Amino acid sequence: MAKSDRTKKLFADKLQELAEHKQIKDIQVKELCAACEVERTTFYYYFCDKYDLVAWIFEQNYKEEAEKAAVLNNEEMIFNMLKRILKQKKFFANALQDHSQNNLRQYMLNFYINYERKLLCQYLNCNNLDEEMEYAIRHYSYGCMGHTIEWLLGKNDLSAEKMAYYQYKFMPDIMKKAAAKISDV
Repeated sequence: MAKSDRTKKLFADKLQELAEHKQIKDIQVKELCAACEVERTTFYYYFCDKYDLVAWIFEQNYKEEAEKAAVLNNEEMIFNMLKRILKQKKFFANALQDHSQNNLRQYMLNFYINYERKLLCQYLNCNNLDEEMEYAIRHYSYGCMGHTIEWLLGKNDLSAEKMAYYQYKFMPDIMKKAAAKISDV
């Protein structure tokens, strides 16, 4: 593991430890740096702010699952991602309750929309999607995000397996085809 990755992981681990006892919105960068025994400049070399670090933690989880997946965004990958998030439920629930400017909710939504857009553009061999395709991506992404947030905050009692089943079942067919085709390459 490269030094930069080790440093980022150190910040991620310490933030998750601090978030066990404190709301993320109340954790200060100087407190995080003290816990890591590094200068604040080191933190700002890697991250813009603590919300950038929270987003990095989410993104690393997703990337690790995508690398292991035989087919991107199929039911199995969605299930594995949900299980991974469930192992860090307290942290993600904490982060999702923060409605600050750069919050995790908005990051995750943008991440999924942009990811699906890129996948579909690659599949359709185009630079831009038409209005209907953009609407389908946003509609699906908003729905998945809303249900995932409710699930993490304990507002529904579906299992990770059932959540993955529904998220995949209601994914637009063209998105399923694009993920399967891109995975074959």
